[in-house]
Amino acid sequence: MIASAALLVSVVARGALGLSPCTPSDVLTRRSACSSLLGAGLLAAGGRQAAARPEGVNKPELLPSRRPDGSTPKVIDAGVGFLTKGEMKRLETLIADLEKETGYKVRVLCQRYPETPGLAIKDYWGVDDNTVVLVADKGLKGTSNILNFNVGDAFADTLPNIFWQRLQGRYGTSRYWREKGEDVSIMNAVESIVFCAKSGCVDPPAESVLTPKLGI
Repeated sequence: MIASAALLVSVVARGALGLSPCTPSDVLTRRSACSSLLGAGLLAAGGRQAAARPEGVNKPELLPSRRPDGSTPKVIDAGVGFLTKGEMKRLETLIADLEKETGYKVRVLCQRYPETPGLAIKDYWGVDDNTVVLVADKGLKGTSNILNFNVGDAFADTLPNIFWQRLQGRYGTSRYWREKGEDVSIMNAVESIVFCAKSGCVDPPAESVLTPKLGI
C-alpha cells in the first residue's frame, strides 16, 4: 500500500484508459489502478471500492490524424497549450531515442478533462506492457498534481512505484508548475523517465543535472 495518498500513480497492465485526473483518496498497489484515470469501476487496494469519480470518455475525434507514413505523434496536446511546438519536437526526439534503445514507449497526453481522447488512445498508440502514458492534467479545479501515469507491467519492472511517486512529488505539484510552468513540469518528467529507464535509477534526477546527463 502506498504510504502517502497525496502522491498517486496508476500502475497497470493492459488497462483501458479513461484519463480523468486522480483524486487524493486513492491508494494503489502494483496491479490496482486509479479508476478515475481508467474510467472503470475498479477496486482500490485492500478491496475497498473507490469513491465516485468522473467517468472515462472516448473521443477519437480529438486525436491528430496519422502521418503519411502511418505513424502517430508521441506527444498530443488536446487544446490546452501546455507545450510549445519546439518542446513537443524535443520530447518526440527523446522518446524515439529511448524506444530505439530499450523498446520502452513513452507517450504524452496534455489535456483538460473531460476534453480528452480518453479510451481512444489505447488503440491509437498501441498501449502495451512496455508503455507508459503520461497524462498532464491539472484536475477539475486546476490545482492538482499535473503528472498522472499509466504504466505497463514491463516498464514497472524497470521503474517501480517509488520512482513514479517521487517523480510526481518532485515535478508535478501545483506549487512547482505554477512557479516553473506546466511545460517545465512535463519536460522534466519525461527527461527523468528517459534517463532512469536507461540507467535503472529510482530517484528522479534533480532539474539542474537532467540536460547534461542526457547529453542534450
